Amino acid sequence: MNNAIQLLLFAFGTFVGSFVNVLGSRYSEKKGFKLAVHGRSKCDHCGKPLKWHELVPILSFIILSGKCSSCKTKIPARYTVVEILAGLVFAFVPEKLGQGIPTMIWVLAFLVFILISIIDLRLKIIPDKLTIFLAILGVLLITYYKSTGTFGLVNGNVNGSFLGAYAVSFWLGGPSVFINYGLGVAFSLIFFGLIYFLGKGRAMGLGDVKLAGAVGLLLGWPDISAALILSFITGAVYGLVLISKGRKNMKDTIPFGPFIILGVTLVFFFGYYIVNGYFSFFQIY
Repeated sequence: MNNAIQLLLFAFGTFVGSFVNVLGSRYSEKKGFKLAVHGRSKCDHCGKPLKWHELVPILSFIILSGKCSSCKTKIPARYTVVEILAGLVFAFVPEKLGQGIPTMIWVLAFLVFILISIIDLRLKIIPDKLTIFLAILGVLLITYYKSTGTFGLVNGNVNGSFLGAYAVSFWLGGPSVFINYGLGVAFSLIFFGLIYFLGKGRAMGLGDVKLAGAVGLLLGWPDISAALILSFITGAVYGLVLISKGRKNMKDTIPFGPFIILGVTLVFFFGYYIVNGYFSFFQIY
């Protein structure tokens, strides 16, 4: 992809990320997104309405030195982080997949992933509407693969998988895209469902179970297994870091939705390299 086009996509993505920030910050468990798009943006601390030049993604944060121009309270860094992440989505998902329907579906999916992460970290809930929307995107992706016949085993690789040739070693779907993605959903729901029921809702929230099922529709088998394993590894590392710093103890819970999303992201962009590194380290291949 041309660097200039990629830069423009990144810039456009930061503005979309700014809107995602608004949705995530204003979401209410009782009112949902009803009030999220009403009213001007304002400082969270002093309530001063922000002017247009204070709303330019990334640049405004830098120019204002990360502080409100009125009360000088620090602007949460997560606003800029989300803008950067959205920009990277627009710049690198097309780089990964090229032009076409799968790219549009995955860009939307990653934007929803970011929104879910904001809300889960704020409120420790995952809105069902967002999970359903992800599931719909998964169905659209499956429909695309089925109608175009572009999914499955081709020349030693699995088209539609992000694990490259390694996906062949765990391939169970045969020629059917429905079987493959059905296995992905079943694995996610059974695996997370068991954790939920055995832990009586304390070890895993029901929202996490639903989210896992939705991403199973997006990734299919065997990619979903790698994503969920990575989510547990990253979640465990994060939890141990917090415990070592005294910020959490063994009885505390942390939102797990962002780690499911992180696992999916790692598989999407680096799935082949992660699995290849694992097998190389243990000299399995």
